[in-house]
Amino acid sequence: MLSAFEASLEKGAWWYRRLFWEAGVLGQVLYMEAEVAGLRGTGIGCYLDDVVHETLGLGGTRFQDLYHFTVGGGVEDTRLATRPAYPEAVRSRG
Repeated sequence: MLSAFEASLEKGAWWYRRLFWEAGVLGQVLYMEAEVAGLRGTGIGCYLDDVVHETLGLGGTRFQDLYHFTVGGGVEDTRLATRPAYPEAVRSRG
């Protein structure tokens, strides 16, 4: 998700927090819409913003990459297993 970063901050420093709040709200909607469509989604705050800016040819602070989100179908990984967090505690109660 890209924001009109520079223009937003010109309205006041408090817009910095609001931009991330808005990205989070959009992320929540995407999570719910993915579930309704029988898919899965996941989001991450942007730690790759420099790479994205370079890829898109963005410079300066006019736009800022705030949040990434992906949607797709789930794939069961049979290599994974679920085990009790504290098996010794389960045995001692048993």
